Amino acid sequence: MKKLFYLLFTTLICLIVFTACDKKQHALDNLSSFVEEVKKNAPEYTNKDWEEADKKYDEIIAEIDKYDYSSQETERIAELKGKYVGIKTKDSAKDLIDSVEKTLHEVKGSIKGFKDGILGNKMQPHENEVDSSAVSN
Repeated sequence: MKKLFYLLFTTLICLIVFTACDKKQHALDNLSSFVEEVKKNAPEYTNKDWEEADKKYDEIIAEIDKYDYSSQETERIAELKGKYVGIKTKDSAKDLIDSVEKTLHEVKGSIKGFKDGILGNKMQPHENEVDSSAVSN
């Protein structure tokens, strides 16, 4: 009877350990596939898509944080986290550059309008406009 108890107890422990390892590996695999999905789709992401991606990322990281990992696994997790941040930063930088370019055009237009308002007709002609006084002389 004792042997049967130990056998059942050992089997139960093995099942628990293997199940925990499977969940741990699943969390790591989930992060890996998520990051690859984001990398593939990031160019088309809207702000709402990024909010949803951030929420899912946080959920995956919370699941990963439940387990202990080997140093190799920890390095892989850090690499995937860095990759996600890099993808997101690249997309944000592109948006920032687009926004700065738009702002620069607006500022250029505002300065032009301001000069026209202050100087009136005394303003120098634009490069692609012909100076009528130069033509008549």
